[in-house]
Amino acid sequence: MRCSSFESRFDEYLDGTLAPHESARVAAHAKACRRCAETLHELRVVDALLLQPRRLEPAPNFTFKAMAEVRALRAPRAHHHLGFGVLATYTAFAWAAIALAFTFRGDLARAAVAVVMLSLRRGADALAVLASSVSHLFGGHTTDVTAAVGGILVLDVAAAAIAIVAYTVVRPRLATHLASTSEFP
Repeated sequence: MRCSSFESRFDEYLDGTLAPHESARVAAHAKACRRCAETLHELRVVDALLLQPRRLEPAPNFTFKAMAEVRALRAPRAHHHLGFGVLATYTAFAWAAIALAFTFRGDLARAAVAVVMLSLRRGADALAVLASSVSHLFGGHTTDVTAAVGGILVLDVAAAAIAIVAYTVVRPRLATHLASTSEFP
C-alpha cells in the first residue's frame, strides 16, 4: 500500500481507535517507511504539546507599566456637535438673503412673497380638505382626537427638546465630571 493510504489513518492510530489488525498494519508500515515514521513522531510531539497546559504569567510589574502608559495618554476630549451652530448659521444667512432681496430687488422679492403666500393658501386649502375628511371619519369625536394628537405632538416636541439639552449640555458636563473623578491613583 502507498503512504497516502496510511497517512489518513495516523490520527486514529495515535488515538487508539483503529481496529487491532489495522493498527498493526500502520505500525508495520511506519517501521518500514522512514517518512511515515517521522510524520508519526511529529504528530506525537504535537499531541504532547497540546496536552500540556501552558500558563502564561505577565511580567512582574505589568500593571504598573500599563497604568503608567495610560497616565501618559492625553485626556479624552468631549466631542461637540455643530447642530445648533449650523442651524443658527443657516437662519442668519436666510434672513440676510431675505433682507438683501427686499433691499436690492423689490419686484423680485414681492413676486417671491406672492409665490410663498399662494403656496400657503393652497396648503391651507389642503388642510381644510383634510380636516373635513377627518371630521367625517371620526364624527363627533373629532375634537377629542385632535386634542389627543395635539397633546402627543406637544409631548414629542418637549421630549425632543429635553433630549437635545441633555445631549448638548448635560452629557459633556457629565463626561467632564466623570473624567475628573475617575483619575488613577
